[in-house]
Amino acid sequence: MKKVAFILSLFLMAFSAKAQDNININFSNDYKDVYHLSLIIYTPDGKIQTRVSNLNPAETKTYSLPARTEIFIADYKQEAFAMKGNDIKATGVKPFLVLKDSDSEVLIKLSSLRSGS
Repeated sequence: MKKVAFILSLFLMAFSAKAQDNININFSNDYKDVYHLSLIIYTPDGKIQTRVSNLNPAETKTYSLPARTEIFIADYKQEAFAMKGNDIKATGVKPFLVLKDSDSEVLIKLSSLRSGS
């Protein structure tokens, strides 16, 4: 019986260590025009997601993602490249942001993405 309890406690500790709250990342459109946002997301489990949306002025788009997720903000060419099943990382582009374990919530104002625009 002690052996079963010990194994069960190890399992629960491993499960609770793996189960981590996701981090909310918010993209806020602070422009006066619609903004085309294209994200290529690499989660730590190896999954690749492409998220494309148009944000109206004053609109915020929120994603809930695990720590160590790499987020690339793609231009139209990179978006088309990724939508064909290609790996944007293979081009040598660095991620815009990597979510850290210490992050709890991240806010990105879209005007900060383009310098001089």
